[in-house]
Amino acid sequence: MTIKSKFILGLTILFLSCGQRTDKNETKLKESIHVKDSIVETAKIDTTTKVQTDQTVSPNQQELNKALADPTIDKYYKEIYKQEKLITVDDNKMLSITEKLFTNDSDKDLFFFIVFTKSMNGSDGFYSEAVGLSAFEFVTKKTEWFADYFNIAPKLNEKDMDNWAQYVYGEIQISRENEEKKAIKELESQLLDNIKGARKEYENVIKRFIEKVKSTNR
Repeated sequence: MTIKSKFILGLTILFLSCGQRTDKNETKLKESIHVKDSIVETAKIDTTTKVQTDQTVSPNQQELNKALADPTIDKYYKEIYKQEKLITVDDNKMLSITEKLFTNDSDKDLFFFIVFTKSMNGSDGFYSEAVGLSAFEFVTKKTEWFADYFNIAPKLNEKDMDNWAQYVYGEIQISRENEEKKAIKELESQLLDNIKGARKEYENVIKRFIEKVKSTNR
C-alpha cells in the first residue's frame, strides 16, 4: 500500500472514531437531561401533593397537629387527647388540666380545650368538682371561645356538649339550690349577651347548649 493510501485510510478511521464518540456523547447528554427532567418533575409532584394536603387539612386541625408535635407539651395531655378520656395519675397532674383550659397561648388554647373536654369522660371525685367549677367559669367568661370551638373545631361532638351541660348544671345545683330554673334563665341571658355582635353561628351553639342544660334539669 502506498504512503498516500495509508494516509487516506488513517483519516477515514479517525473520522469514523470521532463520529462514534460524538454519537455516544449525545446519547449520554440526552440521558442526563432525561434524568434531570424526571427529578424536577418528581419534585413538582411532591410540592403539589404537600400543597394539596395542606389545603385539605383545616386550620384548626393544623393547629392541633402542631400541638401534638410540640415537644414542650407534656405527653400526658396528648394521651388524653388521643384516648378521649381522663387518665388517672397524681392529683396535681390531673388538676393541671383545668389550669391549662385557661391558657392565653393562641397556638395551644384549642388543644387544651379539647383535652379538658375529653377529661370529663371517666372523671369523678375531687377532679369532677374541679371540672364543674372550671367549666362554669369558662363558659361564662370565655363564651365566644366556647361557641367557636363547638361550632367548627374537629374532635368535638354532641356527647362532649352533653358533658359540658351536665357539669355546668351540677355547678348551678350547688350554688343555686332550689333556684335552678331561674339560674338557667340568667345563664342564658348572660351567655347571649357575651356574644352579642359575634357570628350568628355562635348564637346557635349557645342556644343548643342551654337546651341541653335545661334538659338536664328535667
